[in-house]
Amino acid sequence: MQITQNIFSGNGRVALPIVPQQSDDPLAGYAMQMLRLRPHTAPLDDVLREMEIVAANDQIPIIGPLEGAIIQTLLKMRQPAPRRVLDIGTSIGYSALWLARGLPDDSHVISIEIDPQRAQMARKFIERAGYHHQIEILEGDVMELLPTLGKFDLILQDVIKHIYFGKSSKLSLQLLELCLDHLVDDGVLLGDNAFCMGEVLHENTTQLPAQVLGIKAYNETIASHNQLDSVILPVRDGLWLSYKRG
Repeated sequence: MQITQNIFSGNGRVALPIVPQQSDDPLAGYAMQMLRLRPHTAPLDDVLREMEIVAANDQIPIIGPLEGAIIQTLLKMRQPAPRRVLDIGTSIGYSALWLARGLPDDSHVISIEIDPQRAQMARKFIERAGYHHQIEILEGDVMELLPTLGKFDLILQDVIKHIYFGKSSKLSLQLLELCLDHLVDDGVLLGDNAFCMGEVLHENTTQLPAQVLGIKAYNETIASHNQLDSVILPVRDGLWLSYKRG
């Protein structure tokens, strides 16, 4: 297996390739066909589909419809329903909408995005979908913002593959510690890109970018953490599902 080709930014950090929204596995394709049979909800489903097209055309990372539907269903199964939910890595607002879709109307989703242009796109999509009353987007660095935000019932972390985490492989573990500090007991922590497009399988780490090293460390820490019951769902690029014991 060869390491995926990386793209270097002007400051020497590595920008990892965008993960496709859908797998080429025929069974995953069948699952998508079944998902498309769900009753249509307007305008939300129309906006989500438009976002999928924009993300694919402009190479913008989003979690994709299968992962989104898993997260929505998980939220609907939680009793009592989560009231405060954190989405780390807004992008264009796709994951925030799937989160809000799975929550009661009086719940609140806070979503953090470091890129002001992406945050602005997200606000427009969220308003068009009819969820601007429920989703609040904060612009800035999650490491600075999260300590100010209190506790959450559920946290979705979808940023440690970002070029920001190319500064140091230790940043992913710092974020994990912050997330656990701000997650209530009996809360749920979700984490995208557990597989990092297969690069986590490499045992020779000398050629791996800092983000991949960080993801490997993040995975191993979550898997062995004495406060968490965790499993990777092998959907798309790997979705961590963790329960924080009281």
